[in-house]
Amino acid sequence: MFYRIYRFFLALSIISCALSVSLSQLFLLLSFVFFLLLPEKPKLTSHLVKILFLFYIWQIVTVLYHFSASGFAIDSIKHAFRDEMKDIFLVTAFIAVQGIKPEDKKYLYKTFFIFALVIVITGFISIFSMTRLSRLISDLYKTSASWPYQHHYGKITNINIYLPIGLMNTHLTFGGLLAFIFPGFVFRLYASWYKKESFSKISINAILLLLVSIVFLFNNARSSLLGALVSTIFGIYILVFIDKDISKKMLKRIGIFSLIFLILVFAGYKTTSAVKRVVDPLFGGEKHTDSGRTFIWDSTFPLIEKNPIFGIGSGNYQKEIEISRKEREKENKELGFFYEVTQRGHAHNDYFHLIAVFGGPQGILYLLLFGTILYTLLNGNIPKKIRFMTYGLVGFFFSGLLQCYFQDDEVLIVFYFLLGYLNLYAESEKKTNELEIGR
Repeated sequence: MFYRIYRFFLALSIISCALSVSLSQLFLLLSFVFFLLLPEKPKLTSHLVKILFLFYIWQIVTVLYHFSASGFAIDSIKHAFRDEMKDIFLVTAFIAVQGIKPEDKKYLYKTFFIFALVIVITGFISIFSMTRLSRLISDLYKTSASWPYQHHYGKITNINIYLPIGLMNTHLTFGGLLAFIFPGFVFRLYASWYKKESFSKISINAILLLLVSIVFLFNNARSSLLGALVSTIFGIYILVFIDKDISKKMLKRIGIFSLIFLILVFAGYKTTSAVKRVVDPLFGGEKHTDSGRTFIWDSTFPLIEKNPIFGIGSGNYQKEIEISRKEREKENKELGFFYEVTQRGHAHNDYFHLIAVFGGPQGILYLLLFGTILYTLLNGNIPKKIRFMTYGLVGFFFSGLLQCYFQDDEVLIVFYFLLGYLNLYAESEKKTNELEIGR
């Protein structure tokens, strides 16, 4: 009984990640509670589990260090858990997935695919909606003071085009979610083609890839596009050099498909202002926010230099970056305007932010987590379609070079669900191999 309820809430949590962060976290809490009530729970002993354990233990160590440095002020703890440390709860998404029984792995795969479909469909609809889709829902039961409209790109013929954000609140968050699902649609089409499935199945997968590509292109979150590109190249590398599945004939077909897509984009670029505004930043055209990253990075480096081991502490970035920014502004008076207008909520780089807040050891553990994910994908004997679904985990660490996606709970919860999914299969394959060797 507990298992069925747990499985139901887990599925709802994964799917609702595409709908509402509040709903997804509520269902995650419920699924985790029922996970704890399961009579048989898995042993969490994998390398991924150990790295995550050390990762968050170090965060707690830094919180305790700054708690003692503050004279044991309770406000120090409260402040820490109102900012970076508040997301520690999301690691339960990784743990909760481990309770799925072997016979329900396909059920979980379908759940992730439904999540991906919701992202694509809501994203495509939002391209043509002046009003944020989330507002269309929230306004049914509450009065919201937030801005109700989406960013207008321009027109294609007489159709107004808007920056797609699905049911999310920002295009960067939605871009982060797109980066997780995009490789899955690429390799889903490849698998359909490789297995010589029916024309209708191949066509459906091709249409889905086209839709997610259009949404991703118009979303224009370049950090996420970088991550998705790296994930896709990584997947192709495995298919070519490890699986040795892709023949020269297949490479030619992929090249032809890519060329057709690029020709369509080029035609749109030349004929419509909306596509031109999307494509220009991808090939060197600067956005107004680009230079801001260098100024916030420049202000963050002194924080890292002064606090190399324990960092400045969770919850202190806003205060400390203001001090650092003012000091850098005094040293570079001619650049004072840029230091003033730069967005300062986070470091716009996951590595810089984690090291600044939690110290150098946290940066090392983050890289170890990345390395463990790579090792698991390369050496874990993971079934192909599961690898295809989880390749986005690799790109996540590249998207974080230009944004703080690890600080975005709407993106981080999906990261942990997918990471838990990868670990679930890696551990089951490991046990299968051990049993075969034992025989």
